[in-house]
Formats: sequence, structure tokens, C-alpha cells
Amino acid sequence: MSCKWRDCSLGELVRLQRGHDLTAREQQAGVVPVMGSAGPNGTHSKALVKGPGVVIGRSGASIGRVHYSTADYWPHNTCLYVTDFLGNHPRFVYYLLQTLDLASFNSGSAQPSLNRNYIYGMSLRVPPLAEQKRIVDVLQALDDRIDLLRQTNATLESIAQALFKSWFIDFDPVRAKAEGREPEGMDAATAALFPDGFEDSALGLIPKEWKVGCFGNLAVLNKGSVNPLDFPALTFEHYSLPAFDTNQLPVLEPGGAIKSHKTLVPRGAVLHSKLNPHIPRVWLVTASGEHAVCSTEFLPWLARDASSPELVYCTLRSAAFDSQIKTLVTGTSNSHQRVKADQVEALSLVIASDDVQSAFAHLVRPILGKVAANRLQARKLAEVRDALLPRLISGKLRLPEAQEQLVGATV
Repeated sequence: MSCKWRDCSLGELVRLQRGHDLTAREQQAGVVPVMGSAGPNGTHSKALVKGPGVVIGRSGASIGRVHYSTADYWPHNTCLYVTDFLGNHPRFVYYLLQTLDLASFNSGSAQPSLNRNYIYGMSLRVPPLAEQKRIVDVLQALDDRIDLLRQTNATLESIAQALFKSWFIDFDPVRAKAEGREPEGMDAATAALFPDGFEDSALGLIPKEWKVGCFGNLAVLNKGSVNPLDFPALTFEHYSLPAFDTNQLPVLEPGGAIKSHKTLVPRGAVLHSKLNPHIPRVWLVTASGEHAVCSTEFLPWLARDASSPELVYCTLRSAAFDSQIKTLVTGTSNSHQRVKADQVEALSLVIASDDVQSAFAHLVRPILGKVAANRLQARKLAEVRDALLPRLISGKLRLPEAQEQLVGATV
């Protein structure tokens, strides 16, 4: 196989061009993805480049990161984009570029910047197109499986949120009984837990015998903390903001690698980011170990006796509650806005009966448990892909061996 590979430069593999300006004022509603330094960043009404396409982060913290678009797209000026694949497979180019240390070619000073002329001279070894396609088949099979798991999780999360909204925001089962109808989508025992009418409250009409309360009636803030540096050899499960943004799974790190105080995370905690609440980050900790910690930018909530982690989680993720949280923001910078725990605790909401809360948790727990299991499976597949990627791209791993590993990973 290796004798068929050719030596070339990056400039002989693809042609690159800097992306195009698109101000917030110019951006129009549409479905065309805007591809920037960190990947998809909103949508626009017009595409400049036909998909599939590959972009490279050109500036900022995401310099050198590589992204792929199957659809036609608008390349933002924070990226370089491929204008010509010169006969190479677009997805192979995407995978190959991921193996290169493009960020080390930073040509900026205060602001990181990537210049195409600096990277054009990088030396590469590239297989013929037919081999490129076979390599892509192996790696894309893993990516497709990961994407399917993420799509499944999005559907499961939507189901949990729809149920929460129906029961606790729209009061659908109560409305049905008040109108003499059977509540939809539940058995008779569950339906019997709901009242059959409404009463006035400070929040308007609410189900009879339910009450107006605050988030603090559902959850209490866990304030225990630890300095992992005091335990340098101990392995911690670290729930950080980057870990959430990557795959919503904690990173295992020795205490000596964690450089600041952290908050302890008991099993069943629900982490809610107080930093930049316009980016929703709510994390249900389904199975933490003995030494789990989180960033102090998270508020770790514990369900009170009558509540459940699942109800706390769905409350924090609901659009109605999230809109209230966003009104509490302090700070002038868009990247450093925060909410305070005591303000979140004081937010008003309707508190259902203990039996209804328990029934909700019973229904939603297996749904959210499946979400957590899918995340673990997606991480395992990503680990297989990341292990295969550099060896396949360099020609060090033969395709039959890679295909055997692929079968084992996707069973």
C-alpha cells in the first residue's frame, strides 16, 4: 500500500482562502450554516460555497481547529476554507488536516492568527483517491454512529422536556380532568394523582392543592469544596465547562493537574453554569465516583426530599425557567456574565404534589439514563476513531486491521 502513496505539500493537496466578513447587521434569517473558527456559528440566507466543505480556524482560541460541512455554507472571516480539493476526497482532507499541528503556525502576536502561506509548505504523504475513499469509509462509519447517538439523545431530551412542560407548565392532565376528559398518555393510576380543577394564586390559576413556591423548595445548593492540589496522586472526576462542551462527560485527572479549588459533586447533583447563562449548560450527574469535583462556575444543586434530580434537571432546562434565569444576569461583558445562586433559589414556580413529582421522576429517569449511556457509547466510539485516525492517515495501519476494529467498536 505505501508504495502507492505520494509526497506533496499542503499547498499541492488543497487551495485555501480566507473567509468573508458577515456582520450581525448583514446576517439574515435562513438555513445556511455560517462556518467560523469554532465551527458552525449561526445561519444566514445565502451560501458562498458549495458543500461538502472544510474550514480551518484562522483566529482566536480555535486557531487550527478543522470543521466539515456537508451543506452549502458561508465561510466567516475567522476561518480559512478550501476552495479547491485538487481531486482529493473532501472528507479525507478533513481527516488529514486534523492530524496536523496547524495551531503551531500562529503568525499573530497578541491575537492568534493562521496564514495560509505559512502552512502551504507542510510536507504530507497522500494515498490515491481510491484509498482515500476506503479510509473515509472506516472513519465516517464511526462518525455517523456518533452523530446518530447525539441525534437520539436530542430526541430523548425533547421527550423529557415535553413531558415536563405538559405536566408542570401547561397543566395538561389537570385541564383534561377539569373538562371531563381522561388525561392523554398515562395510565389510570397516574391520572388519579392530578387534581381536577384550578385555583387562584400569585402566579395566576394553578392546579388545586398545588402551591406557589420557589426553586429553593426543589433544590439546595451544595457548598462543599476541596483543593485537589492537596491530593496530587488522587484521581478526580472533573466536571469542567470544557468537558461539558465537548461531550458532557467528566475528565479523569490527578489532583496535581487541577490548579484551583473545586466544588464537591455528590451523586445525583444537577450542575447549572452560572457563567454566561445565554449558553445553557445543565448537567445531570447520574453516576459520579467518590472523588468528583466541578468548576466553581457551576452551581451544584441537590434535590430536596420530595423532589428528584430529574425534576430539578428538567426545571433548569425548561424554556420557561431559563427565561427567568436570563433576567438575573450581572456583568457587562458578553463572555463574563453570571447569575447568583440566591437569585436562582428565589425564582418563583408552581410546586406539584409529592406524588406527582415522584411519578414524573419514575417516567423520566429511564429516558435520561439512556441519554447518559449513549454519551458513554459515543465517547468510546470517538476514542476508537481518534486512535485509528493518525495511523490510517499516515499509512501505518492497514485497512483490513482498521475494519476489524471498526466491527468490534460498532457492535
